[in-house]
Amino acid sequence: MKKLASKGLLMSALICGNVLWGGTTVLANEVQEYELDEMVVTATRTMKQIQEVPSSVSVVTAKELENHNVISVQDALQYLPGVYMDQSSQGAISLRGFGSTNILVLVDGVQQNDTYEGSVNFNSIPVENIERIEVVRGAGSSIYGGHAVGGVINITTKDAKAGTHIDAAVSYGSYKTWKKSMNVNAKVNDKWSFGLGFENRKADGFDGYYNTAKASSGKGQYTANLPTLSDGSYVYGGRGTSDWDHKTYTANLKYNFDDSKSLKYSYTKYKTYFGYKNPYSFVKDENGNPVYSGTVTTQHGNVITLKASNFYGYNNINERDTHALVYKDEDNKFNASFSYLNDKKSGFTSASVPKTYPGLDWDGAGGYSSHPGKIYNFNMEKAWENVGKHTIVVGANFKQEEMVQDRYTLKHWKDENSKDQYYAHDKGKVQNFALFVQDEYKMSDPVTMYLGARLDYYKKCEGVFWNTTTSNPLDTTSPSETHIELSPKVAFDYKADDKTHYFVSYGHSFNPPAMYKMYRYSEYTRYWYVPNPDLKPETSDTFELGMKKELDKDTNFNVTLYHVKTDDKIAASGILPGETYMGKGVKKYMNFDSEKRNGVEFELTHKISDKFDTYINYAWQQGKLKLGGKESTNFDIPKHLLHAGIEYNYDKWNALLDCQYVSARQAPDDETGEYGAEDAYFIINTAVNYKIAKNATLQFGVTNLLDREFYSGDATGGRTYNVGLRYSF
Repeated sequence: MKKLASKGLLMSALICGNVLWGGTTVLANEVQEYELDEMVVTATRTMKQIQEVPSSVSVVTAKELENHNVISVQDALQYLPGVYMDQSSQGAISLRGFGSTNILVLVDGVQQNDTYEGSVNFNSIPVENIERIEVVRGAGSSIYGGHAVGGVINITTKDAKAGTHIDAAVSYGSYKTWKKSMNVNAKVNDKWSFGLGFENRKADGFDGYYNTAKASSGKGQYTANLPTLSDGSYVYGGRGTSDWDHKTYTANLKYNFDDSKSLKYSYTKYKTYFGYKNPYSFVKDENGNPVYSGTVTTQHGNVITLKASNFYGYNNINERDTHALVYKDEDNKFNASFSYLNDKKSGFTSASVPKTYPGLDWDGAGGYSSHPGKIYNFNMEKAWENVGKHTIVVGANFKQEEMVQDRYTLKHWKDENSKDQYYAHDKGKVQNFALFVQDEYKMSDPVTMYLGARLDYYKKCEGVFWNTTTSNPLDTTSPSETHIELSPKVAFDYKADDKTHYFVSYGHSFNPPAMYKMYRYSEYTRYWYVPNPDLKPETSDTFELGMKKELDKDTNFNVTLYHVKTDDKIAASGILPGETYMGKGVKKYMNFDSEKRNGVEFELTHKISDKFDTYINYAWQQGKLKLGGKESTNFDIPKHLLHAGIEYNYDKWNALLDCQYVSARQAPDDETGEYGAEDAYFIINTAVNYKIAKNATLQFGVTNLLDREFYSGDATGGRTYNVGLRYSF
């Protein structure tokens, strides 16, 4: 693969400009116009001007989503300071190096983190129906509880206004990527309003996942000259293209009792399919036909074994139903909500192909796993504003999460309905009851103190595993366990003058372990992952120091320094000495020592003229793990994240240019530029928008304009394009 010259690219990125295709940050002309007066609620649960909030906060508006030709939520987030998006086909998001299990994601106040591993499927959130996104970096557990360690992402959907409004979009791009969406919001009268929406995104995908094998001595049935990796492995083919299809249906009904009080019911149904098709092999027989199983003599005189099952990959189907009921009383500053999430199925099928089977049309036995989950969440809060020098918020929350995993054998690996034997069952439940309070105290004209605390009562229970495998039948029940955790937070905002604010904060967070780590068994070639129901929640302490400053009427500068220390860090063990299960070694997730993260984030925005706006933001971040008394660098965290951009607005035209640099995510002496690496990369993204009519906009964008080749674990897609039409009336 092409090597990346990090220093050169870093310097190049410093002079480049804004996004297209995705991204957005608090910078373009729209943002520049409103940034200082932007009101946010997520950081403190009270409406505050963004410059007064003692946190690092970014806002993405519906107008920015449209102007920047955003296709997915990940696209909208990846250009914000401290945010990294995996450039492989899955597009996972991290914030300050924390994955989605440590980021609380809300849509209209409803948690999106699932029960199984605490992750978030951002593809389930239709972009066309988003009114705004608030991203709060830093500890949020004092008012939001678990998951809110790295930050909170709060997504607000559009509400009905007077009359009927329709937003529609269609786009087509590389790899036969289609997006079709339509949202209707209507206000029937002073009392009733409703909304309906649909979004479908699908693509053939690209060849991102390869099959590799280690060599041994001997001689094989076939011969081949194969690509090699630095660890001695050979690449012998791939699963084919990553085929995916996302469908989301939304509906809501709202009743206004009066101008202040309302009750709203919302429903979302999401279904996604992900799999592989058109597998391929680099090994050929004497007639030139591809070979998918057997042994191969490599160019180095050693032998590898091809397994046909590795070419099949898997098919994954996820479904979710979300119900939410929200009551708001704006005059009395009282809110109450109840939500129910039902993850009906998250399963996969995989083929157990005989070693001697030569082709890929085999339709024999396989396996199937489904792991449905449920979340019940009730929240209420009350605020008293301007009580002397105080604004006080109190609230309570109850949440119950349930996880089940059932495993079957299949008569036909491609057909999940051909279930044969029900052989394993995992189950677990967690409950959490919390009380929280926050006092915003105006100590003096320039100084405001925020003092808050949250008391969580956390209980895990009903952990069960049984396995009917004839070699070692197993039936176990895990004991219940409770934890009580106090999460305090204190922050100060100092207004030096009308254009300058400083803030300092400390926050304590806790994050319960993902349920699959406590209750799920899984088998691999040489070992088993066994559950650990004794896992304790991770606890973190976050310190922040920041400044927000208006340098002049056209220029704004923000900078934040932070330090996070996490105790009882949960990590996977190696194969444990002396422990075996069903004749194999044992691994499990365990509480180890600690992790420390340090980082600096800054962003600079400047309005050059009425037509041009520019920005640059940069994050330096580093993580140190201490496991078993030994300290090491956490190379999952990109050390450098840089975005620089420019946006042009004139008459019917909007044009964007964005440059993005991400440093390597592996040890300095590890090989880069090959499959499996987390390469450094520098990419340029562009978009052009032209308003062809009052309510219609034609859009065109290119991501990775220079067609940079790099790996983000899997292979990435190279240069891609997208053309679309948005229409609203």
